[in-house]
Amino acid sequence: MRRLIVVLLSLVAFVVVLASAAKADLTIHVGTRTPPAEAHCHRVGTRSTDEGRVLSVYACRP
Repeated sequence: MRRLIVVLLSLVAFVVVLASAAKADLTIHVGTRTPPAEAHCHRVGTRSTDEGRVLSVYACRP
């Protein structure tokens, strides 16, 4: 019985990962450099490091 529950939970987790990956049509890049124009990225926000450095967050089409 325990093995059946483990198998079912693993299968559900696998399906959830596949379903979420199918919808995600973007990649995320975080850093101080601006991505090249060929990457078709747009800035979606900023994040700050513990040292106070500001990093830009870009969403890019694969």
